[in-house]
Amino acid sequence: MMVHSDASVSVPFEGEWSDIATAPKDGSLIRLTWMIEDEPQDEFVMRWGHIQRNGLFPGRVGMWVSPCGSFTWNEDGMGGGPQFWQPLKEPTNG
Repeated sequence: MMVHSDASVSVPFEGEWSDIATAPKDGSLIRLTWMIEDEPQDEFVMRWGHIQRNGLFPGRVGMWVSPCGSFTWNEDGMGGGPQFWQPLKEPTNG
């Protein structure tokens, strides 16, 4: 499995995945994935951008965006968007 992230973002976390409908849309960085047979596929570190746009989806405002803004993931309602999320584990100092 591949975890896609900007180089500056730490992504450690193991645990349960939650339904995307419960994901925070407050700008917090989280992990997103889609699943096949209950197995996470590619994972992406992203945040909700409430004013984010992408020219491939005219008329859509608001979508998941990578921390550097170079990649978006649209909740298309047809199964092409993220299905599950996890919080990022806070880095430990030490």
